[in-house]
Amino acid sequence: MYTRIALIISIFITCSGHGIKDSESLIRAMLNKYQGKWYQTLTFEQETVRYDSAGNVVSNKVWYEAMQMPDLLIVKFDDMAGGQGMLFRNDSLYQFREGEVAGSRPMIHPLLVLGFSVYNQPIEKTISSLNALGFDFSKFHKREFEGKKVYVVGAEEGDETSNQFWIERDRLLFVRSIQNFGNGRIQDIRFNNYEKLKEGWVATEVLFYNGDQLRLRETYNKVKSPNLDSKIFEPEHFLSAKWE
Repeated sequence: MYTRIALIISIFITCSGHGIKDSESLIRAMLNKYQGKWYQTLTFEQETVRYDSAGNVVSNKVWYEAMQMPDLLIVKFDDMAGGQGMLFRNDSLYQFREGEVAGSRPMIHPLLVLGFSVYNQPIEKTISSLNALGFDFSKFHKREFEGKKVYVVGAEEGDETSNQFWIERDRLLFVRSIQNFGNGRIQDIRFNNYEKLKEGWVATEVLFYNGDQLRLRETYNKVKSPNLDSKIFEPEHFLSAKWE
């Protein structure tokens, strides 16, 4: 009887969000909510629109992307059969020209971690990656954003210039990040228009602001979760890599 009551209380606390009291418990709650339920693959066509400082469109292209959870992402620019693009793998970035590796360097992709990996990997890995990206886990508060309640990690209340990320409280989904690169350069990224995919979610619009100026809009179309050949995420197979 007592065990049953304790279980009911535990479920109530988890569902109501009262168990989230700091940055680490937030990451744990995000994983617990979707672990074993989140899709394991993702493909989409990305309309990539760039704007100048006056708000004029300077380019509009289509990129083709495929993802394998928790941390593999291939991006082909303009043409699936072309040799231009990027590959994120093992916390590294590979850049391709004409199908060959043109450069590589260590890189933790913040949007990959916050929008996808967090639901599919141990919390220790997520926290380590986010710490390396400069998010201060000792700073945590709650606020509202666009009519929704959110948790904020990395900044004190009223601070919108420090490195920080914002998580919607109801669905525990990433909605905003701010990264301060110094010299007045602050990048503000928004994940919008979430749509359900299996038992997980995909933000089908991503906006990139420099200060208050919109400089890049990504719109995801033809979103699917198909079976993928793991070889497409290997650098030597970039040129031949294809998916539906």
